[in-house]
Amino acid sequence: MVLTLTTTPMLLYPDTYYDYSISLEGHSYIVEMIYNERSKLYYMNLYDSDRNPVFLGQALIPTYPLAIDYALTNLSGWFWLENNSALISEPYKTYPDRIDKYYKLYYSYIAS
Repeated sequence: MVLTLTTTPMLLYPDTYYDYSISLEGHSYIVEMIYNERSKLYYMNLYDSDRNPVFLGQALIPTYPLAIDYALTNLSGWFWLENNSALISEPYKTYPDRIDKYYKLYYSYIAS
């Protein structure tokens, strides 16, 4: 059996609130991003195609496998916020309106 790491690029926008539809592991989902000024973080909510919550309020933290420890129906992978280059500071906190310039977001899973 050959295992393959499959990665799906996800969209990041400079807006403080947005949502969009995406297919992950062959199922349709709605990704909702909300910026919280107090914590200076973006939070991700994931809904199924009927807008039933899959998970809510997951903070986007760079280079940390988001949702890897969740038991999610139809999802076996993790979300990953990757730095575009070697960063010394935390531009996701300093320049939240430019998150799409400093980072890339991916969903990855191991397929057999």
